[in-house]
Amino acid sequence: MAVPPLPDPAALFRDMLGQWESMTNSLGGEMMKSGEFGRALQGANAAAMKAQAATHQMMDRALAAANMPSRSEVEDISARLARIEESVQRIESLIMAQAGIAPRERPKPKRTRKPPGSAA
Repeated sequence: MAVPPLPDPAALFRDMLGQWESMTNSLGGEMMKSGEFGRALQGANAAAMKAQAATHQMMDRALAAANMPSRSEVEDISARLARIEESVQRIESLIMAQAGIAPRERPKPKRTRKPPGSAA
């Protein structure tokens, strides 16, 4: 008497997964075509943007109450400082050129695999 072969569980799982994937893709495609989905997505995006703006305002108020600069103020100060440093560098190079002094060369970092400052 011959025993019927057992079905392959992996093949059954692959078939089930393929059917589930096709059903999900068709349902998702139909849902994304609807106008309601677009409006809901737009509403969620607008709510997230409002929440982010409210968080920024709250942080600005909290930093102002603590007498600390906000991120935008620190960025402005950093940009101004960079411009000042560029001006000083330009003035220094002009003075050195008039005095006939060669500009100093900065030492180049060593090309090793060890980070600088580590004890070898």
